[in-house]
Amino acid sequence: MNGRTLAVLALPVALLISACSDASPKASGAASSPTGAASSPVGSTASPVGSAGATRGTARTSNGGQVTVIVDWPGPTDGAVFEVKLDTHAVDLDPLDLADSVLLNDRRETLPAPSWAAPKGGHHREGALTFEGDAPRFFAGASWIELVLKGIGDVPERTLRWDVGS
Repeated sequence: MNGRTLAVLALPVALLISACSDASPKASGAASSPTGAASSPVGSTASPVGSAGATRGTARTSNGGQVTVIVDWPGPTDGAVFEVKLDTHAVDLDPLDLADSVLLNDRRETLPAPSWAAPKGGHHREGALTFEGDAPRFFAGASWIELVLKGIGDVPERTLRWDVGS
C-alpha cells in the first residue's frame, strides 16, 4: 500500500474511534447558567435537550470524564424525581451510586437522594433518582433548582440547572 491509500483508510478509523471514546481530559462538570441557558466549562458541555430555549421540564446533558450524563425532569408537578442516564465506552459504571447527589434551590435549601434505582449495566446505566423531603415546599416560590451529581467518571461534580419560577 502507498501513503495515499493508508491516509484514505485511516480517516474512517479515526472517526470511529473518536465517536466511541473521548481521549481529551475533562476539567470539571457542566453547569447551566441562571437563565437556564447552557454554559460550558472547558472540556465539558451542558445543554437543554428538546425545544430551543426551553428551561422547564426538559432534559439536561453533561459530557465529561468520558461519561455522558442525560437527566430528564418533567417539572415540579411530578415531584423531585429525575431520570438519570449514563453512557460511556471507557468507565465501568456498576460501582457508581448517586446517593451523594443533592438537589438545591435558589434559597439554598437542599433535598438529599437516598439511592439511585438503576440496575447495573457496565457502560450504560439508567434509572430514577428520587429525592427525600417536602418537595412541594422545596419547589414553592423557587426560581431555579440545581441537581448536583458527584463522582461520575473523573469529574468531581456536575451541576445541572432548571428554571422553575413563573
